[in-house]
Amino acid sequence: MWRVAIYGREAPGRAGRAGLDRQVNNLAAQIARQPGWQHVATYGDQGFGVGRPGLSRLVAEAPGRVDLVAVDGYGRLSPNRREQSALAAQLGGAGVRVVVLGASPGRRLARMVANLALADMIGDAAR
Repeated sequence: MWRVAIYGREAPGRAGRAGLDRQVNNLAAQIARQPGWQHVATYGDQGFGVGRPGLSRLVAEAPGRVDLVAVDGYGRLSPNRREQSALAAQLGGAGVRVVVLGASPGRRLARMVANLALADMIGDAAR
């Protein structure tokens, strides 16, 4: 049985808390569909920079408690590639792997088409 933690992060001013909740719920649903995976913890932050208490807790608590950390993209760990690598190496040194469970290309395309259709409808309504 793989013990899996979720880490989510949403930029301030974007979708806010609702976006973070949606991200975590999507990851939890994907984990539930994986045979042999058990969701054991969830960590999250809103924003960038130094103030990421959820990530700090994850790094401190994961060793010995978690086998995998699920994110929907490496950019959720950090927008900085060096920091992403350092975090993955730190977790990897403790026996914790980071896995990306992002949306499938088909789902991303569907979301993009839906957003374009909505923008078109809004534009028509504004005229």
